[in-house]
Amino acid sequence: MGTCGFNAWDKNMHATTIGYDLNPQYWGEGIMTEALFSIITMIFSKSSPFGIFNRIQADTIPGNIGSEKVLLKLGFKNEGLRRQSGYWKNQYHDLNCFGLLCAEFK
Repeated sequence: MGTCGFNAWDKNMHATTIGYDLNPQYWGEGIMTEALFSIITMIFSKSSPFGIFNRIQADTIPGNIGSEKVLLKLGFKNEGLRRQSGYWKNQYHDLNCFGLLCAEFK
């Protein structure tokens, strides 16, 4: 069906990067929004087994409107384009960076 979870974790900076993907046949059903909400709630909880977090980052491929809508719905802010910061299929890719601070999460 899909995956979601931590891609990177910086304990000293109290920050993490999350990633996710979902089989296209399930797009538009709210599944990823619900899954990410649960993960974000756990990350920002005072009893998180991973320690204290202040920031979560997530990246999208430019033009992936569905993914961007999910992040914006969860309170992430578009922080800009990170040029050629992704690498797969033997080439570099730009990524849109989204961030969410603990104080902003509802």
